[in-house]
Amino acid sequence: MKHKFWIVDRFRFRITGKDPQRFVSFAAARGIRLAGLRREKTGITALAFGADHAALTALAVEGGWQLSLVRRRGPGRLLEALLARPGLAVGGILFLMLLHFLTAFVWMIDFGTLEPQAQDRMRELLAGCGITEGACMSRENLQTAQTLALQQSDIFGWITLNFTDGCLWIESTPAEYQAIRADPPLQPLYAKEASTILAVQTQSGFTAVAPGQSVEKGQLLVDVVRLDRDGKEILQGASGKILARIEKTYTAFQPRQNTQTFLSGQYFVETQYMILGHTFLQKATPLPEGTLVQTDWEPLQLGRLRLPASRCQKTAWLREEETLTYTEETAAALAKRACRAQLYAEFPDAEIQAQQTQVESAPEGYTCTITYQFHANIASAQP
Repeated sequence: MKHKFWIVDRFRFRITGKDPQRFVSFAAARGIRLAGLRREKTGITALAFGADHAALTALAVEGGWQLSLVRRRGPGRLLEALLARPGLAVGGILFLMLLHFLTAFVWMIDFGTLEPQAQDRMRELLAGCGITEGACMSRENLQTAQTLALQQSDIFGWITLNFTDGCLWIESTPAEYQAIRADPPLQPLYAKEASTILAVQTQSGFTAVAPGQSVEKGQLLVDVVRLDRDGKEILQGASGKILARIEKTYTAFQPRQNTQTFLSGQYFVETQYMILGHTFLQKATPLPEGTLVQTDWEPLQLGRLRLPASRCQKTAWLREEETLTYTEETAAALAKRACRAQLYAEFPDAEIQAQQTQVESAPEGYTCTITYQFHANIASAQP
């Protein structure tokens, strides 16, 4: 069967016998093209195309010459070997078909330049769209994930998802913010608390107080209207700070006992595998309400070879309520912290100068009263 593949080869042969020059002449007369003719002591060598192999062999037999093969070049021998072992060809074809089939599944997710925290958030978003290693990618799922990712404006300025040959590529740029300062509203500023003015740091508006002046709660600090020489109103939005010295008292109560929720130390693990578009749940445990669940995604690989599979492990930590009994020192410290939290909630920029603390004990708990002397901005849009 080898002669079937001579057509794709080119070979050099040697012709020997009585008057080999006549063989060349007869070959030319039959339209057989020969090249590279060389005269040797025992005969003649020449180059011919594989398509003429049968005709040259027949001519040599008719004239009584001996034709021997010197060298053969071309893919003919490889094709002959494949025909002798058809399993190789069939295996190669099946491999290519299988490779084409497997490229429809996600083998790897490349997050590009995303930070680890952004990668976790992106993986959670993809998992919600049914996209993980081992999942069968569809155009609808990819488009849905692309749309949801573009809505994450707090992380991405621009993002695109591209799926090619089993790999999901994520390209993105970080979000950038440009602060645009709006015009101040036409609304006066009033004193938030009775105090003594230390500094006036207005940016716009018409100041109605001066440093060293004492003001009452609700008193006008910065106005938005002023009359010019002709009696016409000039309007300008009010903005800025009025720093003042303030003295104010805060009170907080801390009970001796407090019931809080803590992790009990017990947990359940649920493992889920995604392999070639199918989900396999290893263990499912009904979880009570209030359980803290931690989800970890891990792509599976064999050595350095990524596989179209992934594992999702959910760890559920159980919680339980526990009643804490505070010592006197701890309860007093918590009450003091609550007083300071009230101060900073009302005056975030407060700078404490002095304080007087009084703690009273009762069977139910401790009452802390603290009088703070501090500096802070007292300008407020509410009178």
